[in-house]
Amino acid sequence: MRRAATWLALSQQLLASSATPVVNLAGYGSFSGLSVNSSLTNDTLSAPVDAWLGIDYAVQPVGERRFKPVEERPAAFNGTHAVTTYGKVCVQDPAQLPYDQDEACLSFNVFRTAHVFLDEKLPTLVWIHGGGFVAGSARSLDGASFVASSERPIAVVTFQYRLNSLGFLPSTLFEEEGLLNLGLLDQRFLLEFLQDHLSSFGGDPTQITLGGRSAGAHSTGIHYFHNYDYDIDKPLFARVIHQFGAVTARAFPNSSYSQYQSDFKRFMGALNCSTESESAQMYIDGESRIAWPFQPTLGGPLLERPGSVSSREGTFFHLPAITSHVTNEGKYYTPGDLQSNDDFLQFMQQTSPDLNITDISLINELYPDPVAHPDSPYASSPNSTQYNRLSEAWSDYAYICPSRETAYRVSKAGVPIYRAHFNTPDNPLEYQSWRGIPHISDTRYTWASRKVPYTVTGDIYHAYLASFVTTGDPNTARLPGTPEWPVYDGLKGAEAEQLIINPGNFTVVEKDSYRRAQCDFWNSEERAGRLNK
Repeated sequence: MRRAATWLALSQQLLASSATPVVNLAGYGSFSGLSVNSSLTNDTLSAPVDAWLGIDYAVQPVGERRFKPVEERPAAFNGTHAVTTYGKVCVQDPAQLPYDQDEACLSFNVFRTAHVFLDEKLPTLVWIHGGGFVAGSARSLDGASFVASSERPIAVVTFQYRLNSLGFLPSTLFEEEGLLNLGLLDQRFLLEFLQDHLSSFGGDPTQITLGGRSAGAHSTGIHYFHNYDYDIDKPLFARVIHQFGAVTARAFPNSSYSQYQSDFKRFMGALNCSTESESAQMYIDGESRIAWPFQPTLGGPLLERPGSVSSREGTFFHLPAITSHVTNEGKYYTPGDLQSNDDFLQFMQQTSPDLNITDISLINELYPDPVAHPDSPYASSPNSTQYNRLSEAWSDYAYICPSRETAYRVSKAGVPIYRAHFNTPDNPLEYQSWRGIPHISDTRYTWASRKVPYTVTGDIYHAYLASFVTTGDPNTARLPGTPEWPVYDGLKGAEAEQLIINPGNFTVVEKDSYRRAQCDFWNSEERAGRLNK
């Protein structure tokens, strides 16, 4: 998260233009935007982009509305408001992002291809930012760059939702009061808002692609797999993109989960703390165990049933999807100081405390200890003897196998889904030496940034994604000479095909054959309850 924040902390140069259309939102008001000519990292865009920034989408959850679901849209006003700067980010550890933050943070931004009449309704990417549900902002996606790089006219919406304790405070008390998963409800409120108002910006509310990276992809999966209860047959989007996340990624237990209870008690005890560092320590302690406080809670809104159950029972929206993972997901997080087999097994037990002795024994077999087995694929590990082993096991548990499970379940239902394996580093000197291709390595490639080491890869990758947003098929507007991205067929097992995005002009189709036994373990229906998936 800190690495992504460093990239996006660079100043954005925005030049106002009187040519940017004024939009009128019925029952709300009129807004004048600006023309964006440069990216978040100060690259000059290939074409200017119309933008409207920092617009509230709800009455802000402050004062008596704190810790409550948002229910009201902003009050109507007369005249025209200039919306040319981003809103403040939601409250989080200040070390994560350099931007001003506030509880009054529920705002959205729209970016749209310039010189296209507003009555031409454009396909729109609505992006949920990541950050582990405890950090992040709308600027995690460079919306202007994504639009400017698109071959076809397109719109992008980025937005913010409540984070950490203000958005995800798991406790039995909050469950009794109906106050769980407030951040997820913020996301849904924005999607409902866009159904009424996106067309005013020249976007098409019937052609929304909901997407996100990491926690944003987990969120996307939660919405996608919620075709039941009050959402049944009422999708607020037309297709989805899961970048390195899924409804079964990591784990989202119920409010009685021991860590959730201890986090809540610790949080309550910290409310009167006198220094910022004391409250921030909760995040630091959680990060070392890859167990952040303040996460979505099973049993709360939008997670009334486990993701694995919704997946198996097919209660998801049968809409086209993309799912992806990177080669070495876990190396972004996993600690580099575990030396013994006991260290490794204890860490995995702490990750999923409900695993039984048989489960732990199987993990030990599936990921052989490099100390006891010199021929283990995890021998010659950097940092510590267990680093490569732990990184691969946690990658499979949290991201790679959940992505495969999503692809399998959706394809089994006869719905087109495309799976990608992102295998291009963002920092070759560091990553090729020991970190490989860790979590969120594709961030800047997503919008074809000129700051990445392999700009051709960014052009290729972005073209597939933009094609999916504009047409529902990643191949329609892909770059000439690039391979056709095959529809994933999970019934083919290890013969299922996916795209591997390699450095330079070397993107090819590969078989999804690696670590099948490991994913069978993590995706087991019998084990899902013990994994809290």
